[in-house]
Parts: sequence; structure tokens; C-alpha cells
Amino acid sequence: MYEKKKTLVKTAFEQAEKELKKENVSKNYLAGYLSTHFEGLFGSAKTDKMFERYYTDLVQKNKNRYIDEITLDQLSKYLGYKDYEDFCKNFIFTKKINDSTTLKFSIDDEEQSLKGTNFSFTLFNSPVFNLQEFLTKQSNLGIIGAILCGGLFVGNKMYKADEKKPEIETNRNRLGLLVATKQCMYWNGKEYVPEDCNQTKNNLIAIDPKKVANFKKITQPDTISSIKNIWYSKYQNEVEFFTDNGINPENGSDLRPLTPYILEKYTVREE
Repeated sequence: MYEKKKTLVKTAFEQAEKELKKENVSKNYLAGYLSTHFEGLFGSAKTDKMFERYYTDLVQKNKNRYIDEITLDQLSKYLGYKDYEDFCKNFIFTKKINDSTTLKFSIDDEEQSLKGTNFSFTLFNSPVFNLQEFLTKQSNLGIIGAILCGGLFVGNKMYKADEKKPEIETNRNRLGLLVATKQCMYWNGKEYVPEDCNQTKNNLIAIDPKKVANFKKITQPDTISSIKNIWYSKYQNEVEFFTDNGINPENGSDLRPLTPYILEKYTVREE
């Protein structure tokens, strides 16, 4: 979530600079422009100081910061998206490698971790190139480079670095294979993990592929920026947050859809 908010704010400031048709404009000036522009577009907006703080913390300091849902939607609409959810699903990053090769990728990483992250790459008019040499030169790709070391996805085909023939591989196929060989699962404190039913070291239950794929505990509640698709439980005055409906595996309490009141009361963030 943090990276998405950072990208949203950075892109909005870049768009404002383009619209002003000026170079090297201060962030203070751009923040004032966004505040005034949003007031005219939407009838309400954050102050210029607030937009400046968003940029300072998220973009310059690489630090997470809470942005309310209305402002996230306003920023997304300003960039041409339906709302913040639409921005997260459809924003495309572009990396120009050289005059004939462009790398485009979209990232959906709700938990900001490699596990559960979906990557898609498209290469246009790409010449044959040495993968290891490319990754060395493009080290600023970070986690994308790590994925490319293991394999290059073009469409739904996976080209491994040490193989010439493409191997069809999807998240669904991998999960199906895992479920086919392991019919039980256990809760490790953060998520459900598939396990052989003859193992006795964990409290095993029958496997549920949907829960293995989607049910996670949110261990950093301050990263929650929207109540959409988030559930919570309150047990003995302790509130915990999850990414899917059901019950809390640790205490058996029912999960409820997250509300703005619970989000504000039980998550720590700064304004």
C-alpha cells in the first residue's frame, strides 16, 4: 500500500508540473496548485501544507503516511482513473531500456512482500540481450530484477534464465499443485500454510485453497489506507485485522467488515 500511495502522490505532482508548463517548480508551489485545483474540481480539498507533507514523507523521506480515502480517490481521478482502487489495478510503470526496447510492468502487492505479488512484463521490439548483463546495468529495478533473475514473464508464459523453452506457469496452477499434494493446512500466525496431513507438529485442519491464497493477517495496521476488503476482530479488547472474511484463527472470534471508526481508533498514524 505504501508504494502505491507514494507512486500516486509522485505522479500527481509530476502531472501538476506538466500542466503548469514550468520546470523545477518547488513542491510548495505544486502543492498549492493541487489544493486550489482540487477545490475547483471536487468542491473540497486538503490544504497546500497537507499535500506538501504527503510529498515530503512518501516521496522524499520514503516514509509511510496516512491519506484519507477521499483524497486518494481525488488524486486518482485527477490522473484519469475512476478511483484509488482503479489506479492500483491499472497504473502501468514504464522503464525505457534503450531506443528499441521498453519494459512495462504492473505491480499488485497489497502486503508489500514478494509472496503473493503479481508481476506482468511486456517487451516491444526487443533484441536478444544478456539477462545477467541487463540486470547489472538496471540494478535500480530492485525487486523486479530479483524476479527477472528467476524468470521472465511474457503474457502467461515463464521463460527461465537457464532454459530455452517456455514453461506455462500461473499462480492458480501452482496453488492447485500444492493443494493436490497437501490436503491439510495450519495457521503460522500470519497466514495458512499447506501441510501433509500426517505431520503432527502443527494443529492441522482440512485445506481451504481460498484461505491459503487470500486469508492473511495484517501485521502492520498503520499501513491500512482504506476500509475496502479489510476485516477485523475484537477479542479481550485487542483488535486484529485480516484480508478476508471468516474467523480469527487464534481466538475463534468472528471477523467483521472494517469501519472508518475502527480504522481511526485502533490504527496508529500521524497527520
